Amino acid sequence: MAPGSTIISTASIQGYQPSPDLLDHATTKAGILALTKGLGEGLAEKGIRVNAVAPGPIWTPLIPATMPAEKVERSAGMCRGKPLA
Repeated sequence: MAPGSTIISTASIQGYQPSPDLLDHATTKAGILALTKGLGEGLAEKGIRVNAVAPGPIWTPLIPATMPAEKVERSAGMCRGKPLA
């Protein structure tokens, strides 16, 4: 990659604040964050930036599959990507 290039990875808030019910997801996202930090340090001298974005909840099938129905209903309005009724 040429100097001035950028690498952007997709992490998750779970990488910083893991939920007990999402440990597999949180673990992989924490790994992506560690990779991003290490890669950023290693490529900085070559003028290549490395960053991660870590969005909060996005409404996917994972949301209702990992929590009780009453919590899903309370969370629905706070998640991006789910049409509001």
